[in-house]
Amino acid sequence: MTKEEVVKLLILIESVYPNCIFKDETVQQWFQFCSEMEYEKVMAKVKNHIRKSPFPPAIADIAVFPLEENNLPETLQKWMRKGRERIEHERVPNQRNPLPDWLAEYSARKSV
Repeated sequence: MTKEEVVKLLILIESVYPNCIFKDETVQQWFQFCSEMEYEKVMAKVKNHIRKSPFPPAIADIAVFPLEENNLPETLQKWMRKGRERIEHERVPNQRNPLPDWLAEYSARKSV
């Protein structure tokens, strides 16, 4: 977002919320944070906020940062596959796991 777009955004917020007046330091902070955001998406969030809230938005209320690419689904699939393989490898057919000592005295099942 450019500085001109940030100024348009702040003017809109000040015009809708008459008790909200941005100080120079605040404007500088908005410039810094909004430089990484897309104007159209932030403006859509501001308009939505205006419809719902009687209070001016904070940066966190309207922030729209670009999504970072990650390989979480692929990593998750590998993790799940390794877990299944480990479980299958450790499983021995028709064998029960032994009961812990603290549970054995209360169980109807005979301890092995």
